[in-house]
Order: sequence, then structure tokens, then C-alpha cells
Amino acid sequence: MKFQLIAILVVVGLAVGCATVPTSPDITEVQVKKMLDAARFSGAEQKSPYEYLSANLYFEQALTEKSNGNWTLSRKYLALSYDKARLAYDNARKFRKAQ
Repeated sequence: MKFQLIAILVVVGLAVGCATVPTSPDITEVQVKKMLDAARFSGAEQKSPYEYLSANLYFEQALTEKSNGNWTLSRKYLALSYDKARLAYDNARKFRKAQ
């Protein structure tokens, strides 16, 4: 009887403890826009065009999904846009250093 009670308390404790683990914060539109601006100002349009264009397209798609009420997909597109814009920014900086 004691063993079963302890086992139940352990399971409940783990379930509650794991449910309160903080998750990574969502990327906001403002953060993505700032990263896109930074990439553009660093010359990513010419030095890393694929990443820069795909970041812009993902950002536009995120705004479209948000206006349609699909918040989950909007957050995914914002995260993809941020990652691509960051890559475009980094590539443009590397290209500038190589010259």
C-alpha cells in the first residue's frame, strides 16, 4: 500500500514538474522585421539573395496566416523567416569580410 502511494506521488510530481518547464519564447513580427532590416542594410539582397528573398516570403506568408487566424502556422513561418534572415545577414557579413 505504501509503495503504491509513493509511486503515485512520484508520477504526479513528475507530471506537474515537467508541465512547468519553460519553453522557448516565440519570435515576434518586430524581431523578424528588425532582422530583415539588418540583413538588407548589410547588403544581403546582393550577397545572399536566396536566403534574403526566402526570409521575406516566409514573413509575408506568416502575416497572411495570421490574418486568416492560423496562429500556429504563423508562428512557424515567423521562426523560419527569422532563421533565413539571420543566415542572410551572416552570409552578407562573411562576404564583406572576404573582399
